[in-house]
Amino acid sequence: MAPLARVWADEGMWLPMLLKDYNYAEMQRLGLRLTADQIYSINQSSLKDAIVQLGGFCTAEVVSKEGLLFTNHHCAYDAIQEHSTVEHNYLRDGFWAMSKTDELNVPGLSVTFLVRMDDITDRIMAIKDKGGDDVDRLVEEEMKIVETEVTAGTQYRAVVKSMFDGNGYYVFVYETFKDIRLVGAPPSAIGKFGGDTDNWMWPRHTGDFSILRIYANKDNQPAEYASDNVPYTPKHVLPVSIKGVKDGDFTMIMGYPGSTDRYFSSYEVTEQQQILAPAVVKIMGERLSIMKEEMDKDEAVNIALAASYASLNNTYKYFKGNLLSLNKFDLASEKRKDEALFMEWVNADPGRKDVYGNVLNDLGTLVEGNATLANLNYTMNFAAFSPGFISRGVQLWRLKSTLQGDEEQGIAMAEGIAANLDNLFKEYVASADIRVFAMAIRFLHEMPEEARPDLFTSKAWNAAKGENLSEKSLNYAAYVFKKSILMDRAKMEKFLDKPKLKTLEKDPGVAYIESIITSYRNHVLAPMGSYGDDLTRLRELYLKGLMEMQPDRKFYPDANSTMRLTYGTVGSHKSWEGKPYNTQTWATEILDKEIPNDDEFHVPPKLKSLIEKKDFGPYGENGRLPVCFLHNTDITGGNSGSPVINGDGHLIGIAFDGNWESMMSDLKFQKEYVRTISVDIRYVLFVIEKYAGASNLIAELEIVK
Repeated sequence: MAPLARVWADEGMWLPMLLKDYNYAEMQRLGLRLTADQIYSINQSSLKDAIVQLGGFCTAEVVSKEGLLFTNHHCAYDAIQEHSTVEHNYLRDGFWAMSKTDELNVPGLSVTFLVRMDDITDRIMAIKDKGGDDVDRLVEEEMKIVETEVTAGTQYRAVVKSMFDGNGYYVFVYETFKDIRLVGAPPSAIGKFGGDTDNWMWPRHTGDFSILRIYANKDNQPAEYASDNVPYTPKHVLPVSIKGVKDGDFTMIMGYPGSTDRYFSSYEVTEQQQILAPAVVKIMGERLSIMKEEMDKDEAVNIALAASYASLNNTYKYFKGNLLSLNKFDLASEKRKDEALFMEWVNADPGRKDVYGNVLNDLGTLVEGNATLANLNYTMNFAAFSPGFISRGVQLWRLKSTLQGDEEQGIAMAEGIAANLDNLFKEYVASADIRVFAMAIRFLHEMPEEARPDLFTSKAWNAAKGENLSEKSLNYAAYVFKKSILMDRAKMEKFLDKPKLKTLEKDPGVAYIESIITSYRNHVLAPMGSYGDDLTRLRELYLKGLMEMQPDRKFYPDANSTMRLTYGTVGSHKSWEGKPYNTQTWATEILDKEIPNDDEFHVPPKLKSLIEKKDFGPYGENGRLPVCFLHNTDITGGNSGSPVINGDGHLIGIAFDGNWESMMSDLKFQKEYVRTISVDIRYVLFVIEKYAGASNLIAELEIVK
């Protein structure tokens, strides 16, 4: 029987430790000139030692012997925002440390190196194969034992990760550094050029990069921030190549992709297409519109909401494109054809039929039977929990419960909340939040009546006036904001100094929190019951069957925030409509896009002057300055900031986006459409040296010409 799907050479997020057996020969054919051990080794310095997970959400790479890191501008956006004020607006103006004493501490940000990974599948499967009612507990216990064993006597931590939907298990050993400092960032007019309009689009002209540095103690070991810490001395540094790229050049990316679902059944694809993606687009689209209106009114508000807005908008546009792709290509129907072939293989053998005969029917019954609950779940998560005061509200809701049982313990709990008020009110903008809250109320009211939170039977809701639902929701929100201590730091601080149960019992903001949590528990979590466990079990069985059916296919595990390598070549593509695109973009095209004083397409005067004068230093190519390029590597969220590496192990770019036609790639890799968008390292160096004048940073790099 023909295989269900071919795995293309440039498809896959591969575990580095398996490259030698799975991918190395193909990578050599495409232009790799390194040995497998130069990419991943636990006995000698290798590329893996220059790649870090940044804050659990991005990737960064070590580019100097003094712990300098390159990553994306949007990956350091929170750090840039945190240090920005109206007087020193680094988001608008950029930031450059001309000496190490100018570098800014970024509290809470960390980077993590992979020390090694090991396959422990046989050890875990020996437990799973025994079965029994307590098998899940025994597996969890064994995973904890492994994590303890491999880190005994070290400063490392370990995490065991399930792969292949539970058909494989690997342990990852990590070393984490917590003293990270902001070194450089271009103004948003460069680092975010094109803004939301160009996000996920090609051609692209965004200098999406920023610079950080790792600090360690005097023994080069991880340490909390301290003024006497020193720049970290890395095990491996990526040389930076300014040779340039051309069509067909080998590229590889190492990083920490977050999540893919390439082995979804047709039923799960249908749920995403009909329920999840539409819910995100509808609810998040309105939320973003509210935020943008408020941000446009005031610079301080714009600074406060910039990072959350950018993150939410990225998710919104992803699901918008994802929905468009799912509708255009009808992936669910394609999956059903694959499933028919699978069942043909299953039914051809009585033994296989006993094991796999019901797996797809059971998956369908489970997922389709959960459709109503899925709709409620997404409404609750994207609407009910969207207001900014929720995190504070949950804390006070828990405090209320504690005070009811133990006043002394409640007082101690209140002291802990009070100590964290800076974080709880960080970046909070009430003028935007009251409108988001009113929006949430409207979406909750659209839920089936039996599942609505009981706030809709409260005196406060009934007393709220309005000729329609929108007016009534806004008036109710105004009442809650006026009466609740959750929206006023001074009131909350005063309350926490002398917490009283009666105050929380009367607070309408706390009442809202209690209402939605109760509704979520009763109408979503309780009915779902063991849904998650059942789905996990069926996914595991289905993928096990697929792997048995296709013994010669090279399967790769879905992304799960562990280090992966993907490889391919530089090259252009065509749009869905067949429109051809070029591989590379150029700086003169920035001027073609310019809209003076526009948030998205403003060009800083100095950048414009440098481009017009063709003052590119050593970074130009035949009188032109490269900006971004395309290649067909396989990435997803979490790969942002990942290094683009050539066949010699040199840094040639920084990955920051995918193209619009790749929006379905988390579910299916479409070779003809999927492309990675990366900022050319020559543009990065040009901005650092010629625009910012930060020659001190250029001097740290090993530049290969």
